[in-house]
Amino acid sequence: MFTIAVLNQKGGVGKTTLATNLAAAAHLAKKRTLLVDLDQQGSALDWYNARQDDSKLAGLTVVKLDRALTLPKFREVSAGFDVVVLDGPPRLDALTRSAAVAADVVIVPVRPGAFDLWAIEETLSTLADADAIRADLGRKPVRRLFVVNQAATNTVIARETPDALAEVGTTAPVVIHLRVAFPEAANIGESVLTTVPESAAAEDMRSLYKFITRHGLKAAA
Repeated sequence: MFTIAVLNQKGGVGKTTLATNLAAAAHLAKKRTLLVDLDQQGSALDWYNARQDDSKLAGLTVVKLDRALTLPKFREVSAGFDVVVLDGPPRLDALTRSAAVAADVVIVPVRPGAFDLWAIEETLSTLADADAIRADLGRKPVRRLFVVNQAATNTVIARETPDALAEVGTTAPVVIHLRVAFPEAANIGESVLTTVPESAAAEDMRSLYKFITRHGLKAAA
């Protein structure tokens, strides 16, 4: 089982968009996939409920949890799945820490701009707290991977953000751009991978999923 947590204490950075599309990528790659909605608003669960029964995403399981779980209980909940994606809440709390304890890799989405860059330190502090718990459980520190998300195309700030993030950790080489295809797909419980599979949005998401799984699996080896 490979577990991806999408976490950031800042709201509005596109956590659920990344989580749902990454879960869709895993499902379409023939992996038995579980998406866990950890946000009180339940956006990922709403996305699931909006889907038609004959969707290509049928079989992608979505559940909602609003309590922190110990690692053994998390493994009970996720038993039998190949890929688990955790859609984190817009706050730093016990639920966020438990997600980081369970994860193989934590994705930290960051929008281009100073406000998101300034907010990173709080998220990294929470991940450090999770690492202390992981150490007690005999687990290595969780891998952090920054993803530049909701970036406007052909802007200087979008091009400069990966360099700024490189100073504090590993940044995915794939930038997810701000495209109308993402909200249009979400409105009907779908992914850009199913609504516009040949689009730039879909190609970016496929590339990001492949990089995350390669990076995470290599790191765990």
